[in-house]
Amino acid sequence: MPKSSLQIDRYLKPLVVVLIVLACGPELFAVIELTTLLELLGATLFLFAFATSFKLLAFSMLDCLRKALLPREYTTLVGMRAWPSAAAAGLFFLLVNGLAWFVLCLTPYLVVSSLLTSV
Repeated sequence: MPKSSLQIDRYLKPLVVVLIVLACGPELFAVIELTTLLELLGATLFLFAFATSFKLLAFSMLDCLRKALLPREYTTLVGMRAWPSAAAAGLFFLLVNGLAWFVLCLTPYLVVSSLLTSV
């Protein structure tokens, strides 16, 4: 009994596919093309969204880095060309801020490199 059931399935499945193609007509080919197009666009849109989110993250990180390295108060002082003392004070504050960031970022590198060379 199971052997004949398998033989019937072998003949019925192609028949069902042929009946579906005949019932749908030319719309079936349009559905296949649209499905393929949707799969391609889905992957493309996913990669585009991924790339866009990374670009937005990079812009956000650069903005935060700009705010940390160049505070608005100091850059405003540098922009005061009418008062050279204020511009000099702003430049001095920017240099001190840059030196502080340099030391802050260099210290972990020096600690890790000294640990690695001692091992």
